[in-house]
Amino acid sequence: MDSGSSDGPIAVCHEWITTFGGSEQVAVRMAKVLQADSIYTFTAEPTLARELFPDHAVRTTRLGRTSLARKHWQWFLPLMPFAWARLNLTRYGIVITSSHSAVNAIHLPPSTIHISYCHTPMRYAWEWRSELSRFPPLLRPVWPLAAALLRRADRRWAQGVTRFIANSHNVAARIRRNYGREADVLYPPIDTEFWSPGGEKKDFFLFAGRLVPYKRPGVAVATATALGVPLVVAGSGPLLADLRRKAGPNITFIENPSREHLRDLYRETKALVFPGVEDFGMTLVEAQACGTPVIASAQGGALEAVNDGVTGYLYEEEGIDGLSQAIDSFIPSIYEITSLRAHAEAFAIPRFDESLRQIVDRVVATGQ
Repeated sequence: MDSGSSDGPIAVCHEWITTFGGSEQVAVRMAKVLQADSIYTFTAEPTLARELFPDHAVRTTRLGRTSLARKHWQWFLPLMPFAWARLNLTRYGIVITSSHSAVNAIHLPPSTIHISYCHTPMRYAWEWRSELSRFPPLLRPVWPLAAALLRRADRRWAQGVTRFIANSHNVAARIRRNYGREADVLYPPIDTEFWSPGGEKKDFFLFAGRLVPYKRPGVAVATATALGVPLVVAGSGPLLADLRRKAGPNITFIENPSREHLRDLYRETKALVFPGVEDFGMTLVEAQACGTPVIASAQGGALEAVNDGVTGYLYEEEGIDGLSQAIDSFIPSIYEITSLRAHAEAFAIPRFDESLRQIVDRVVATGQ
């Protein structure tokens, strides 16, 4: 994209930078492809921010500059809209928000183009029941009311967005249902050069990702414990301590694996298991790019990230019984590396880059 095709530079606004996950990968890529002038976020771990955006000064909101905000950003959710609304973004011609919480509360002049890459509508408002355990006990009794107020506000903020981009058809449907808006679908970028086959398969299953309720790592741990099959849990999050208490001796935990270590796990595991409901599911595609099939619940983003019967096994019944039956029925030998790689390449970085430029150029040209 020619950044001179709009009046003023480009800013990327990302919710917060405290861990490295899928939404951060997307924000980094968008900033690079669009040659963004500035990066804004509610709060940031300084070392991580410098690592992700080495060529930018990452600007945080005033409220997010404290160590308390960096460590316990969830406590600040009711205040985030006010922090975002106070930012002065008037010098930018295009503002790209990497959105899954309150960043769309930014205030922009009518002449500024606001494109929102939506990972999901605010989970703490629309799907708050699955997130309640992440809040301090003091906030939990009042959160149903807070969520209702946030839903109303979130719908209002959505009307200020020039154009939505959804990370999947699954999320595009949520945008339509919750905001009454249409969205272009642009799958997140997968680095298929890094995520590649290698090494030999070993006798274990893998769960990889943040240990949060909607990903249902507890189902994976309980299922593997009951079946007595080896399971490696690679990740960290608020559920870690509880999972450790409930896990059998056949469960191995690897906290915060490096990117290289995670790639080795993808390459060596018999299959990645995912019993949760993903917005899209970058980990599912990363595993396939490494030549590994996926066993996943047939809902959410897995329906788009996995080619059932070719690159993975999608099972219908939720919970421990469904995953148990899927593992029992799983036959690793029927999944071919060439098919797994070909499917993963459809989500590769060059496709993301070109599609993003086309969408932004079209919005700049038409204002729609």
